[in-house]
Amino acid sequence: MSRWKAAAIHFSGSLFVYLILLALILLLWYPGVLFSIDGGWTGLRLVIGVDLILGPLLTLMVFKSGKPGLKFDLICIVTARAICMTAGMWVVYKERPIALVLAYDTFYSVAAQEFEEFEKDTAVLDAFPGSYPKIVYVEMPESDVAASIAFMRGQFIGDPLYIQTDKYRAMPDDLDDTAGIFRMEEAVRRSVSDEMRGKLNESCLFSKFISSVTGGYVCYDRSKGELSEFFENEYQPTELELNEPIE
Repeated sequence: MSRWKAAAIHFSGSLFVYLILLALILLLWYPGVLFSIDGGWTGLRLVIGVDLILGPLLTLMVFKSGKPGLKFDLICIVTARAICMTAGMWVVYKERPIALVLAYDTFYSVAAQEFEEFEKDTAVLDAFPGSYPKIVYVEMPESDVAASIAFMRGQFIGDPLYIQTDKYRAMPDDLDDTAGIFRMEEAVRRSVSDEMRGKLNESCLFSKFISSVTGGYVCYDRSKGELSEFFENEYQPTELELNEPIE
């Protein structure tokens, strides 16, 4: 057997494993729009590098039919690849969003490790309908002034609204009730350009969005009950601006 055939066999096996992992990430851990905006693609690139490129490349380099110790070399390659891939998938799994929480005017993508950091029990999410990540909102005071104070207070005391699990509520199926929960929606719309507003469809309830890897705006599709679109922040500081000293 030639080294190219051995590398091709290794690549075919790696591709099969990769497709299984891709389905897992796309369908369960980072469904829909979350794949591209909340770390799913970042984690998948790590898997591609280890599983589809590094493993077959090492096989191509070391394989030589009849070479003494070839079996040991191949076992080492497969073992190292499996360890690296498992470690990469574990990182992707730990950082997967388990809750999309609307708090005041922003959807927060919250990972399991954030619940642990704030000493919150993830089991509270089991009470809410639907698959993971659960889409919930934080119940706010009826008064806009009181709601604004509650939002700011949570930031100052280190107990942000998005992690106050005792105030989590399920998104209602009734479209009118859903619209009422997004009471800051008009204010968020006014904060963006006419060009961005022109891209929003009738089913879109517009909110800010924050995750561990990105920030911007999202549409909550009131008819489907899911985040349907993501829009990047319109203003992105340049590298020069980021490095400018603060006077």
